This record gives sequence, C-alpha cells and structure tokens, in this order.
Amino acid sequence: MRTFFAILIICFMALAGCQKEVKQYENVKLVYEGGVNSNGVKEGSGKLYEPVTGKVIFNGMFKNGLKLIGTMYDKNGKNPHPYEE
Repeated sequence: MRTFFAILIICFMALAGCQKEVKQYENVKLVYEGGVNSNGVKEGSGKLYEPVTGKVIFNGMFKNGLKLIGTMYDKNGKNPHPYEE
C-alpha cells in the first residue's frame, strides 16, 4: 500500500512540474543525480553516489530530501537490497 501511495505522489509531482533534473557534486565528485523541487531539495527519482568509490549506493525515489523507496547498495555498488521507508 505504501508503494502505491509513493508512486501516486511521484506521478502527481511530475504532472505538477515541481521537479527538475540536476547533478550535485561534492569535492568534484558526483554525489547525487536526479530530481529536485523548486528549493533544490531531492524530490522524485534519483541516485546517490558514494563519494569515495563513486558507485551508486541508492537508486530510487525521494520525498522532501529523504529516501522513500528504491534499492540500496553497499559502498562498492554491490549487494542490492530493497529499501522502503
């Protein structure tokens, strides 16, 4: 049921046009790639990267800057497991 509401929220946000795609860097390394709202807060679909290895550590949906639902990985981008808040 949570998954349904998460998808519903994301669809509403996309239709409302409240997100844009960005790439955020920290110390010249990509740390986030995905949607943000008008205040620059993570919103919608996105990926978090581990700043040392550069590997994806989360791929999924964000709401108000927090992970909502998706797949988590270890710092080397391995061992995927589901994540749902």
